Amino acid sequence: MITWVVGRGGLLGSAIHRQCAEPFDGSPVPWDDPTAAANVLQSDAARFRAEAAGGPWAVIWAAGAATTSTSAEQAKSELETLRALLTALRDNPPAGPGAVFLTSSAGGVYAGSADPPFDAATPPVPLSPYGELKLRQEALATELLSGVCPLVIGRFSNLYGPGQNLTKLQGLISRLALAAVTQQPINIFVPLDTIRDYIYVDDAASAALSAVQRPATLQSNATTMLVIASGQPATVGQVIRTMNQVTKRRVPVALGSHASASAQSLDLRLTPTLALDTITPLPAGMKPVFLDILERVQRQSLTG
Repeated sequence: MITWVVGRGGLLGSAIHRQCAEPFDGSPVPWDDPTAAANVLQSDAARFRAEAAGGPWAVIWAAGAATTSTSAEQAKSELETLRALLTALRDNPPAGPGAVFLTSSAGGVYAGSADPPFDAATPPVPLSPYGELKLRQEALATELLSGVCPLVIGRFSNLYGPGQNLTKLQGLISRLALAAVTQQPINIFVPLDTIRDYIYVDDAASAALSAVQRPATLQSNATTMLVIASGQPATVGQVIRTMNQVTKRRVPVALGSHASASAQSLDLRLTPTLALDTITPLPAGMKPVFLDILERVQRQSLTG
């Protein structure tokens, strides 16, 4: 199955791309220029259709720079970039059996939902432009691809793994690892008993690929909603203690406040839709994150 991962430079996208048996070589996308990005995606859509050549295919949208602190204007720009790709796929889809996978955020869409644990049937209640963007992306994909091809929407829990972008205001585990290496305090903006579901990025990538390859997915043009999570909740305090144990260092932590904290749920337990083939235990997943951050910091000190 030829697979086009849009956003393969990101944490999840790169993991999915690595696991693809037949990856499509998409062009670099100038994400900071919405018009240019749309042109590149539309051009690649035509090239992808030609390379699929009537065989099985998948397009996986794993792009996006938005976080819980993203503005409404930034969210609008991301939505329009996705629209450009979906429109191209709607107007001229590949001829063979295939599916589109849209990555979404459980934390974004369920931030204000009641009665955890949340599952695919839980009514979404976003509290931020980021969460609203994810719902609009889901609705847009459902609208434009209805009757065209199968659509799988994956609402992911908190992803973590080596290679995370530290310039974004997200990624607790990576930032704890950075604090362990540098001994510069990490600011925690939510209570330590805040509950999250952390899923190792390679496990999440495997789940996404499995979802688009299932015969049940490819045999209908329906939309399938999935919650992709480990099903193993942990508090922020537990995560900090585990990082201390993994690194054998005391991670310096400072409690603070940030406007984005009001848009986050205190209890984000999730019920996965599908059983994962692999669930990496938190300590085992934290170790490569710490080693990755350690290497990055050491490399920067040598070149800086």
